[in-house]
Amino acid sequence: MARNLAERVAQLRPSATVEMTEKVRAARAAGRRILALNSGDPGIPTDPRIIEAAHRGMLAGDTRYAPAPGTPALREAIAARETGRTGIAREAGDVLVTPGGKFALLTALMATVQAGDEVIIPAPGWVSYEPCVRLCGGVPVALPMLDRIDPERLASLVTPRTVAIVLNSPVNPTGRTLSQADMDAVTEIAERHDLWIVFDQVYSDLVHAPAFPMPHGTPEGRARTFVVDSFSKTFGMTGWRLGYLAMPPGLAKTVIRFMQHSVYCLPGFIQAAGAVALSLYDELVPGYRETFRRKQLRVAQRLNAIPGIACTAPDASFYLFPHIGTDDRMVAARWLEELDVATIPGSAFGEAGAGHLRMSVTAGEAEIEEALDRIAAAGVPR
Repeated sequence: MARNLAERVAQLRPSATVEMTEKVRAARAAGRRILALNSGDPGIPTDPRIIEAAHRGMLAGDTRYAPAPGTPALREAIAARETGRTGIAREAGDVLVTPGGKFALLTALMATVQAGDEVIIPAPGWVSYEPCVRLCGGVPVALPMLDRIDPERLASLVTPRTVAIVLNSPVNPTGRTLSQADMDAVTEIAERHDLWIVFDQVYSDLVHAPAFPMPHGTPEGRARTFVVDSFSKTFGMTGWRLGYLAMPPGLAKTVIRFMQHSVYCLPGFIQAAGAVALSLYDELVPGYRETFRRKQLRVAQRLNAIPGIACTAPDASFYLFPHIGTDDRMVAARWLEELDVATIPGSAFGEAGAGHLRMSVTAGEAEIEEALDRIAAAGVPR
């Protein structure tokens, strides 16, 4: 009999969001018509000019190894983007281009977490935070923060083994944007205890509110914050696997070693497409944002008219996180099997999300309306 697999992989739980995507794919392959309110894919067609940029790059021969940290053109464009957001100069040399935001997160954790170190993660929070911490040999410690961050609770979780705090804003799954008070509290505690902050801002381009607080908005915060971002949600480029990690000054030359010994680099033609995407930001993204906001408001209105469901439209993203006041895993399973409507149980994002469902508004409007009609007719199973 073969030896057992390594515990670092064997003990990982499957991704709840990926599993639901695969269930939907399998059901559709079997002939069922599934109405998908579960997807983290924004459903935006990649703009043809972005595709053309990649095609030009391939035709020009940009199909060999690219620089491991990323091409100079894309790193400079990302640095300019981050500088514009914060008003604090960001150098291209502090940016690493990664295969998606998830690998940017893993890179930041690999650079900061040693075996036995503790990392505070948000709950409810994205399903990959805990597994990524464990893959680095760390111990995830959940901070309940459904509606706000309690500074006293956060401070009480810090121990001599704590090395980092993972923050996510806008939040997946709730769509909530952390307040300035939340951000100030986390930054103060990180400074007091000399902790790293790993800040996942993947949904930040889909903020509907006028302000977007961030921990790296001050020189002090920037000195301890690893910024994780992606092109996926902003530009409809989920399958391109293009993200980045912007880090405190001077660290990239060391952190790049992890990239060199793992994925090495991103294809140059994909990076060329990313640079064009950033140049089209002002033209494309406001329209995407407006569409998602209109859908969120409409879906929240319809959900609130269904007995047993309470839903507030969040101030960012394309998610809703309605409260259903009963077993969320049972409801998600019943709706999928009986209504052909796919959602994600809130408890998949941590027990702080129990009694909720994550619902996405990325499907077509007719599909969303039909799904809501089915939910309204069936009600919430008890």
